[in-house]
Formats: sequence, C-alpha cells, structure tokens
Amino acid sequence: MIMEAKTVLTGSFFGLLITFAIISGCGKKPEPKPERPHRSVVFFGDSVTYGYGVDGEDESYYGRISKVLRSGLFGDVTTINAGISGNDTSEGLTRVTTDVTAHNPDIVIIAFGLNDCQNRSMTTENFRSNIINMIAAMPSKTQVILATSNSFLETGQSSWEDLNDSLDPFMEEIRAIARERELPLIDVNRIWKDQLKRDSRHMESFYIDPTHPSVKGHGVIYEAYMNVLRRILMK
Repeated sequence: MIMEAKTVLTGSFFGLLITFAIISGCGKKPEPKPERPHRSVVFFGDSVTYGYGVDGEDESYYGRISKVLRSGLFGDVTTINAGISGNDTSEGLTRVTTDVTAHNPDIVIIAFGLNDCQNRSMTTENFRSNIINMIAAMPSKTQVILATSNSFLETGQSSWEDLNDSLDPFMEEIRAIARERELPLIDVNRIWKDQLKRDSRHMESFYIDPTHPSVKGHGVIYEAYMNVLRRILMK
C-alpha cells in the first residue's frame, strides 16, 4: 500500500510539473519583431515632382505620399523632394550629387521627360545617357526606381498638339532602361493614358494647363507610385 501511495504521489508530482510547463509556455510573450531600420526616399524630377500649381503639402502626389511614409506605417521613413520646375535630364544630372546622393538615400525615384521632349537639342540618346549616368551616380545601397511622366493635354492648339508624339519615344527609353537593368518601373504615362480613355469627357479636369496635373491628376500619380512603393517598403 505504501508503494502504491508513493507511485500515486510521484505521478501526481510529474503531472503538476507538466501542467505548469504548459501553462508557463502559454504565458510566454512572442519574440518582438525587429524594427525596420530608418530609410530615406528621394523624389528626383521636374515641376510635376515639385508640385507646380497645387498645394505641395496636401494636394501634390509627393505631399500625399510623404504623409503616408512619415506616418510610421512602413517604419521610420523620411522623404526629400528634389523636383525643380523646368528641369530636363541634363539639368538634373548637374545637381544629382548635391540634391540626391548627398542624402545617401535608400530609395530614389527618377522622373523626367516632359521638359526633355520640348528641348530641341535633346535627343533620345542624350536622354538615355543622362538617365543612365544618374543611376550610376547613386550609392551602391540605393534602390533606383524609374518613373514615366503624365502625357500632355491635347487641346488642338498647334503649339501643343504634337507634344505627345514627341514625348512617347522618351517614355519608351525609360521603359527600356528599366527592363535592361531590372529596375522597378512606375509607368505613370501608361496609367495616365488609360485613365483619360476611361474618362475622356472630363480629361481637362486632370490638368491645370496642358502640361501640369491638377489635384485630380496628382491623385492618379499618387496611386501609381504607392502601388510600387508599398511592395518595396514592405520587404
């Protein structure tokens, strides 16, 4: 009888130990996920990047994206607007060191073309070379994203009506560079044209003039950019 009692007590003791271990295990807190490191994103381009004609903070695509990225949703992210009105790629290339690489960015989005296609001395070969030289100037850690531009508003005025025909070869160069170098592409030009086809009766509402997007137009660009940036920033 004494042996039986000892056996029962021993079994009960081990049962309590197992139960305690299970309860203790259930109460453990999950290991905290490592915080994402600080990242910086530079938006490098022309007047559309700058936010010409709209409120830069609340209405431009840059301002809207900046608010999302600075909210903490994707970790600690800072944004820099390196857009200057009137710039083509030659002018952009002269300031790539001071305005872009000086920030040692983790991500840079290069978006030019609207002024290049209006510069009679700018060929698609020059344009391509300028973009490639911009990419080459970036720090090794920098993820380069290329972006095409919105199209011009075809108003029928002689000074504007052929500009989209001039713009298209420059946009094709951007697409080609993205393919060849396996870089992410934000194809605003294609998305923009598709949007105008769907809403052709109100296409003027996407512009403030034949070149620059309205608040509504910046909304289209914002969505195009965020669809790509989300995927990259969530990695």
